[in-house]
Amino acid sequence: MIENLKELEKLLKLCRKQGVTELSLGQISLKLGELPQREAASGGEEEIGDDPYAGFPDGPLTPEELTFFANGGLPEDNPYRREN
Repeated sequence: MIENLKELEKLLKLCRKQGVTELSLGQISLKLGELPQREAASGGEEEIGDDPYAGFPDGPLTPEELTFFANGGLPEDNPYRREN
């Protein structure tokens, strides 16, 4: 059986990975809901598994860029790197 919260967390992650939506262990039954969706910057929806660094500039960042991204700036709005 499950001895602690870490074991429960591992079990739930495994269930999500394998697509299990309902689980019964003895007298306890769990029903897992749908995975949450997050809103994309374009206003649509994207799944959580998408690459969060898509469009992020390669190479070292300037101090200005570090500040820009640390404050929630998006790669497509980066004023310090404009592609011609």
